[in-house]
Amino acid sequence: MPMPRDTRRRALLASGASLWLAGCASGAPEASLLQAGPARLPDTRQLDLRDPASGRVWRIWVQQPAGPAPATGHPVLYVLDGNAAFALAAQLARNEAARPAQMRADSAIVVGIGHPGDAVVHPAQRQRDYTPPAPGGSATPEAGGADILLDFIARELQPRVARAFSIDPQRQALSGHSFGGLLVLHALFTRPALFTRYAATSPSVWWNGAQVLQTASQFMQAHATAPRPFRARLQLRVGSLEQPRAAPTAARAAVQHERRMIERTQALADQLEALHWPELRVHMGILPGVDHGGAMAPGLIDALAWAQQPR
Repeated sequence: MPMPRDTRRRALLASGASLWLAGCASGAPEASLLQAGPARLPDTRQLDLRDPASGRVWRIWVQQPAGPAPATGHPVLYVLDGNAAFALAAQLARNEAARPAQMRADSAIVVGIGHPGDAVVHPAQRQRDYTPPAPGGSATPEAGGADILLDFIARELQPRVARAFSIDPQRQALSGHSFGGLLVLHALFTRPALFTRYAATSPSVWWNGAQVLQTASQFMQAHATAPRPFRARLQLRVGSLEQPRAAPTAARAAVQHERRMIERTQALADQLEALHWPELRVHMGILPGVDHGGAMAPGLIDALAWAQQPR
């Protein structure tokens, strides 16, 4: 008895899919999906750079912008946790550049700063590199290396980017999430002229007894009177679910209470906004419906827009 048409069609589709996924078991020359070449990001370069001063190595990604430079030069967005965040930030910049000319912002250079290796997150290295040293202390192999990384960015990375591209010195942004956001705040409070725009998403303000809040107080005291030798913008973002709430375990509830992400980040924003310094603009935002990890992606969207804003 002939096979019904629908049955024959389903059988043909199933057999075709099986052959494709198996790399054509019939012996045809097509490569299997798992044998295909690795994907590459367009207009992107990657290299591992050794810091001559510290000997540490960071993996750097650079996506060059589409089209000619604006009259003032390209804005630059430096993205921490590059292993996890660079590809997304670079694609967001490409998406923006593909919009109609009358609707798109100035095309941005995206620079990722990460660590050698294919892991999405390098917990030990990011704690080492993104946390500030204890007051009166110095960096250790485990933590407190924020100034070592910022020195590398200032002495090695930023000059390389400036030599390679036409950049806008008034639109240089540093973006980070979690420990990366902590480094962004430390950079603003200790060397506010290193960048002109700072974007801290879910910053770990709780680190070491909320040490960065003490650094913020020192920053406010040091620059209490004008003139101030910087002009900076700070964007703060935190997820709406990053607040103490019912937790499945007592240990998790204790962590949430200790960190108090929304409370502490909002308090910092309020303090800085109350200064009314023309040299420092602050924008605080709560990202709806996301927790700590989920805040990274919408934070990057806002950080890119922050970097591309007109002067």
